[in-house]
Amino acid sequence: MLTLKEQFQNYRSHHWALPAFNIDSFEIYQAVEMAVAETNLPCLVQLSPGEDKFVDANRLLMLVKKANLEGLPIYLNMDHGADVRRLEECLRLGFDMVHFDGSKMDYDTNLSTSAFFVKEMKSKYPQALIELEFNHINLVDDIPAPDSFTKPTQALDFVNKTGADLLAVSIGNLHGVNTLAPERLNISLLSEINSAVGDKTFFTLHGGSGVPLTQIQESLALGVVKVNINTDLRLKFIESLRHQLTIQNTEKIYQYLTPAVAEVAQVIKEKLISFTQNV
Repeated sequence: MLTLKEQFQNYRSHHWALPAFNIDSFEIYQAVEMAVAETNLPCLVQLSPGEDKFVDANRLLMLVKKANLEGLPIYLNMDHGADVRRLEECLRLGFDMVHFDGSKMDYDTNLSTSAFFVKEMKSKYPQALIELEFNHINLVDDIPAPDSFTKPTQALDFVNKTGADLLAVSIGNLHGVNTLAPERLNISLLSEINSAVGDKTFFTLHGGSGVPLTQIQESLALGVVKVNINTDLRLKFIESLRHQLTIQNTEKIYQYLTPAVAEVAQVIKEKLISFTQNV
């Protein structure tokens, strides 16, 4: 199996992206395995700190390593980590990458902390990839701050001084899904960021749920190699489970969950395929 960096390099050359699926439960992970086994397309699975408390990175690692032995190209990431001790533990366990999110710090503090973290982790785990973030990516219900979008010159400064393998860009993407109107990405801004930074780093698009596919595909030609998907999976799982609870009357829990896993797997399959198609 290729290393994660090799996958990113390959995907960038084709203007594709690996979807990174957040794992809320064992059932969501089952859906990922089902879709990857059917398509043989690579992806990442990842945990936010809250998901880590519920699922536990150690347990997810065991599942992924078993899948790897069976030939499934699934990679591991810790998403939006602020506890550097936990992030290092994940790398020590064998995670392919971690995301240190210092975006709630002021810029200079975030920069120095991120640079130190990257240097320390690379000295111990040279093959691991580190994603960084300096523009806080809002929730769909938040009012975006005027300076919330990534500035091209600042992105170049941050990447040069930290050595980030991946940079989470803020270009109109939001966490969650706006049910009233689709999110709109500022593709021209991403183009400016890509021109400024070049191939010094890869870009991550957080909040990929709710973004029109055409806009995601446009972003892939501009350095985005990783698109985070969470809410789309949650919404489909909840929708399916609610439906099953109304049409079935059984004490066998798996009979409610099995159809939900299959429906979530279909969403995942669509992401895997569509992120490897060019505009």
